[in-house]
Amino acid sequence: MSALLEVSNLNKHFGGLHAVRNVNFSVERGEIVGILGPNGAGKTTLYNLLTGFIAPDPGASVTFDGHKLLGLAPHRIAGLGISRTFQLCRPFIGMSVLENVIVGALGSRRDHGADLDARAQALLGQVGLAGKEGVPVEVLSYGDQRRLEIARALAARPALLLLDEPFAGLGGGEIADLSALIRQVHADEGLTVILIEHKLREFMRLVGRVIALDFGEVIAQGLPEDIVRHPAVIEAYIGRDATGTEPAHAA
Repeated sequence: MSALLEVSNLNKHFGGLHAVRNVNFSVERGEIVGILGPNGAGKTTLYNLLTGFIAPDPGASVTFDGHKLLGLAPHRIAGLGISRTFQLCRPFIGMSVLENVIVGALGSRRDHGADLDARAQALLGQVGLAGKEGVPVEVLSYGDQRRLEIARALAARPALLLLDEPFAGLGGGEIADLSALIRQVHADEGLTVILIEHKLREFMRLVGRVIALDFGEVIAQGLPEDIVRHPAVIEAYIGRDATGTEPAHAA
């Protein structure tokens, strides 16, 4: 059986900057894969390439569930079964919390009419936003907006969920709750997840495999316990000086 997602020869230049360089990897159905790398490593650019928000350089190939993604608009890619969150929350202003999640469910072929409302309400309960269905999104705290992003992404019943720093702005207890939700949806619905996160303790507990990037290039792939000991990963985070006095990247 072929992988759910297959990425080959993915490159992206912005002028003289090679933001993503010769990236090749695959993701099997049911995996939780982490994308690790310091700031500027190309992680969010990679997500934007996979979801059609920017076009790669010629020669790349991205296949999802047998469908070639390159050249497709973001809404077409979402319709094939890929949902994502963003590094910065992007709620639909002027709408309620519940309406935001219902919009996310519109792309699902399995929910119609009253089912949309029921699924949206259930998801809000799962992410800790029960009782805030009628609240305008503009008044939500940052942490609540982050949870809303997760609920909206899950509403379409994706086969692949791309999470871009989902724990940003959350406290320790909130992170644990959201991590448990990701595990639950992964187990109950067979959801495949790719995760970018800088809170490394929870990141390493959650993912089953790590793809490490530096300067847009894959420098290591493997189990979390192996990646944290990989020389290229250590160098990317703390520089050649093992004391960390001259880091290669900003934190």
